[in-house]
Amino acid sequence: MAHGKSQFAVWRCTKCNTPLKTTSYNKNHNDTIAKEMKMFCKKCREQVVAKRKDAKKGN
Repeated sequence: MAHGKSQFAVWRCTKCNTPLKTTSYNKNHNDTIAKEMKMFCKKCREQVVAKRKDAKKGN
């Protein structure tokens, strides 16, 4: 798991807004992280563009 200054992100479908995947990344290198990517949405049953939404994890 990520250590130090990490940020969690939830990838959401742009069509149905369903959360697809949760990832973590280093906040210091935020400019190099992708903001959109193609993923398979189980609800839409097709490849869709997913956008990153930063989130907090835990309490």
